[in-house]
Amino acid sequence: MGTGDSYDCSKEVIGLELDILGKKMNFHFSVEKDQARLADIVPLARALCAKITDAVLQSVNSNGGQIACRKGCVACCRHLIPLSVPEAFRLNEEISAATGHRCESVWKTCLHAARQILDSKPPIPLMPQTADASPAGSVDLNLVSKWYRDFKLDCPFLHNGACTIYEQRPLACREHYVTGSAKACRGEGGAVEVLEMPVHMLTALGQLASELEGTDVEAVILPLALVWCEENRRRDERTWPFAMMVKRFLEIIKEMTYKDSVTLRV
Repeated sequence: MGTGDSYDCSKEVIGLELDILGKKMNFHFSVEKDQARLADIVPLARALCAKITDAVLQSVNSNGGQIACRKGCVACCRHLIPLSVPEAFRLNEEISAATGHRCESVWKTCLHAARQILDSKPPIPLMPQTADASPAGSVDLNLVSKWYRDFKLDCPFLHNGACTIYEQRPLACREHYVTGSAKACRGEGGAVEVLEMPVHMLTALGQLASELEGTDVEAVILPLALVWCEENRRRDERTWPFAMMVKRFLEIIKEMTYKDSVTLRV
C-alpha cells in the first residue's frame, strides 16, 4: 500500500484514515483502473487487517495485558473457521498455484476432511445445490459451531503443529487473539478472553461480495473451501471495476466503525 512520486494515469489513488483506539492510521491505495474478480481484493483486506491487529496488540501490551497466542499453539485449530466468498476464491487460486506435490497433498487432505464433514449429518446444508445457490434464511451459527467443535476435526492445513498456509490464512484466523493464560486455551485452568477488534475485515468482505453479487451474505467453512470453489467456478470468473470495488469496500469499513471515526478520501 502506498504510492511513488511518479503519476500513473492508469491508476487511481484512494486514501483511508482510521481512528484505531484513539490513534490516527492513514492508508493510500494505488488501484488499477480495470476489471477485477472478488479474489483480487483479498490482499488489500489482509494488509489492512495486519495493520489494525498490530495496533490493537501493541495497545494491549502497553497496558500490561498478556496475549496468550504463541507460535506452536494450535488450541483454536479445531474451531469453525469461516471464509468470505472472496477469500475462498483467493485461497483456491493460491493453492492451485503451489508446486504440484504441495497442491496434490492439500487437495487430498481437504477432500478427506470434506468427506468426513458431509457424511456426519451437519445441522444445515453445507454445500450449494447449484453454482448460483444462495443460503435460504438465517443460520444458527452457535449450533453449527458447537456441531463442528464436537466433531474434533483438526484444520486440514495443520501439519506437525504448524499452519501450512500461514501467509494465506483466513481473516478469521488473523483477527482471532485471546488474552490471559495459554494454559487456559489448552483446558488446563485459568481464563481467556477473545480480543475484540475495532473492525472485522471478514465481515466487510462478506458484505462487499453480497452487494456485488446480489446474494445473501455467505460464508464457506475452511475444509470445504476448495470443493466449494469447484462448484462455483462461474462466480469466480465475474468481474467488476476494481476502483469501484475498493471504494465500496472502504466505505463498508467506514460504516462498520464508530460514526465520524473514519474518513474516506478519493
